[in-house]
Amino acid sequence: MPSYKYIYFNVRGRGEIPRLVLQCAGVPFEDKRIEFDAWPALKKDIPSGQLPVFEIDGKQFPESMAISRYLAAEHGLAGKTPLDRLKADYISEQTRSMKEPVYKYFFLEDATKKAELEKAFFEETVPKYFGMWDKEVADNTSGNGFLVGKEVTIADLAVMDALDFVLQNQDVKATFASKFPNLSRNYQAVTSLPNIKQYRDTRPENKI
Repeated sequence: MPSYKYIYFNVRGRGEIPRLVLQCAGVPFEDKRIEFDAWPALKKDIPSGQLPVFEIDGKQFPESMAISRYLAAEHGLAGKTPLDRLKADYISEQTRSMKEPVYKYFFLEDATKKAELEKAFFEETVPKYFGMWDKEVADNTSGNGFLVGKEVTIADLAVMDALDFVLQNQDVKATFASKFPNLSRNYQAVTSLPNIKQYRDTRPENKI
């Protein structure tokens, strides 16, 4: 097996999915977490000038979703058929679209603007995507609670990552299971996977 190193900031952010794929598949890798204040000195050593970067036997590859899809394909989490892989890919991309508004408000210093954008995210963006994913689980009638096929895929891991952020909001968390019962079932199925449970129980605490 090749030697893997994943280099990203010490947050979940845009770069958590490759970690989840590797952890779910039980693949050993070096999880190199960079603190933000250390990044300027390290940036010159990263050809793309940005993180994350994935190293395979020392050779570096950028872009989190490209890394995620490669790892999912390599380790049996991409989907069993071409249509399954298409579905897993588009759901994974939907999670990125859902989370984009978060990055626009999370670090804002203007409290009023931040509150406006955060309110719109939880009242408009979250119900839209949660509703779509709830239906995807419901439509996958033989899927054991998963989004695509009968086994966990990158789509389930990407959605779980999105839910982990949103469910920090206690109002959303309080009504999540009743409003989105199928998606709640999916979340329970994925978070109960032994490798994923162990990782979530031991990874650094980060809000984003």
